[in-house]
Amino acid sequence: MMSHDRLFSRSGGARQGRPQAFFFSGGIVFLSVLALFLLSGARTASGAVRLEAPEVVFPGQPFVVTLIADEPVEKVTVQWNGEAIDLPVEVRQTGAGEARYAAALLGVGLSQKPGRVPLRVDAVVSGAAHSSRRELKVRDKEYPVQRLTVKKRYVDVAKADLDRHEKERARVKQALALRTGMRFWDLPLHRPVPGGVSSVFGLRRFFNDQPRKPHSGIDLRGAQGSPIQACAEGVVVLAENHFFAGNSVYIDHGEGVVSMYFHMSRLDVRAGERVKKGQVIGAVGSTGRVTGPHLHFGLSLQGVFVDPMPLFE
Repeated sequence: MMSHDRLFSRSGGARQGRPQAFFFSGGIVFLSVLALFLLSGARTASGAVRLEAPEVVFPGQPFVVTLIADEPVEKVTVQWNGEAIDLPVEVRQTGAGEARYAAALLGVGLSQKPGRVPLRVDAVVSGAAHSSRRELKVRDKEYPVQRLTVKKRYVDVAKADLDRHEKERARVKQALALRTGMRFWDLPLHRPVPGGVSSVFGLRRFFNDQPRKPHSGIDLRGAQGSPIQACAEGVVVLAENHFFAGNSVYIDHGEGVVSMYFHMSRLDVRAGERVKKGQVIGAVGSTGRVTGPHLHFGLSLQGVFVDPMPLFE
């Protein structure tokens, strides 16, 4: 099991006592354990049970929720936006003794309306049921428009290609529905390619002047054939060619966290393979619906697409 520090520390990210800021156009979110998460103040007989979560979130934003207890914890379940996820518990030695931690990486969907959304974390602490509740305030956020010109076959799609896409989408839906009861992910995520961002998350997109769904990931610049690395440890659940996404890889990182890599020129992994953080899984290409070589990188949190940029090193 990973220590709590390792949520943020493998590649020099924020550690306890050293908050690291991640910037969004709508505000600033801090993924620091000690500094800027809220503490619940609920108590057990010998110490605190603390729930750490942000106060304000935005559509498309990822965030971390952590439960910390000073007594033995047998089970932790987080409920957020219609999902109930069981979290593994890890033990860490502190100056005052042992502390138990359970962490979840959650997200706010692009379609989420402004308002308050309930968050609930249930646990069994020293044999007794414990429940922590919050209401996270969702604030509105506007995303820009992008217009692209692509091959006509990817806009006016033939029936055979649509049928193929529907079969591929069914397999993708199964991959995104995974809720593996282990946590392989840690923060910060590893950047799959070093290039800059050519298309940001959430863009309202038009292909050949026809409206399509908002951009569900980020496009990272990269030369044809440049190596692509896994953002975190996990298990490959899909590695195949898709009509729109081209050569694609989906990796399950546990707790409903799935990363996606599209338009690859080659695939170096196969379904069922366990990969390490930073392992080469393929190469940059221009397969599928593209305007040129690049990597589309996406992150799904319990089926919700979020902006991965705040989670990189």
